[in-house]
Amino acid sequence: MIQETKFIQGQIFHREEGKYVEFKSIESQKPVKKIVDYAEQYIIGFLNASVEGDIYLGIDDSGTILGIALNRSQKDEIQKNITDKLRNIDPVISPTYYDIEIHDIYDMEEQKIENIYVVQLHTLRVEEDDLYRTSEREYWMYKTAEDSVYMKKASSCFKLSGEEINKESKMRYQKHLRKDLEKIDNKLLRDPKNILLLKEKAKIAEYMSDVQMVRETYEKMLTIIPNNPKIRIAYASAQEKFGDSESALAIINDGVKLDNNNQHYLKKLGEILFSSDRQSDAINAFKAALDINPDDYTILTQIGITLRELGNYKESLYFLNSALSKAPNYRAAKYEKKKTYSKMFQGGTGINKTY
Repeated sequence: MIQETKFIQGQIFHREEGKYVEFKSIESQKPVKKIVDYAEQYIIGFLNASVEGDIYLGIDDSGTILGIALNRSQKDEIQKNITDKLRNIDPVISPTYYDIEIHDIYDMEEQKIENIYVVQLHTLRVEEDDLYRTSEREYWMYKTAEDSVYMKKASSCFKLSGEEINKESKMRYQKHLRKDLEKIDNKLLRDPKNILLLKEKAKIAEYMSDVQMVRETYEKMLTIIPNNPKIRIAYASAQEKFGDSESALAIINDGVKLDNNNQHYLKKLGEILFSSDRQSDAINAFKAALDINPDDYTILTQIGITLRELGNYKESLYFLNSALSKAPNYRAAKYEKKKTYSKMFQGGTGINKTY
């Protein structure tokens, strides 16, 4: 909030620089441009720090009120140019997030000094998950645009490096997920067996890499509907993503015991075995799935890939061609077929034209 203050030239301003306040003296021959640039950097810095802050332009680091020489036209330019530049901040901010005030300056006898001013920029505190970026974009040949991200900390406003931006973005994303998780947990208190809420919770826990929460949430879902293959397969996929292939196998094998005629279980079992370099076992799982649905071209393709990894190129091509006979436009089978031919040539294996 802009407060009424009388600025006396040469006196020490009553506020001090710190987390919420910044002073800048302006000695440039182009004061408007300098003021606009500072406005963008510091407003972004305050927004990213989630603090309500002020920057006073025309006061030096010691807090001495100096003022800036501005004519009427320049004062109008400052108001217009700051607003125009802040419209291009990414993400876009509302004009209600900040205020621009140009204060008169007085001499020791409290007489107004003509055409000398202090420019105050006030920024509201906002709670956002995104990082605000400047409107400045630099292009060089075919390089992508580069935006600047500023952060107000203590008595400085600094530009974040690429690594710092990534860390800050990750931290904010985690914060956003924790907020969503809190909302879901509150709803689950009223409806603890809501599968949709539990699925959402499991997904968030996976994004947060919280292995324990993922396990507990899926186990709860399986106590509610133990025979649901989609939940069990999603559970296994999450464990596999965390690098725990043995747990993923155990989850799917439990599903196979419940329903050994479920194609989806057997296919997922083959995929986990394949990624665990157990290709021979994977072949058996895929073929068992294929026995249930001989027309599944995705399983035919996976068998072809697995056979190629075992060095059985001709048999691999047989299954890939079978997949394409079922689905002529299936791109994965086309790609794997080309890859298999390439490996055959590299290995010096002769190609039988019937494949």
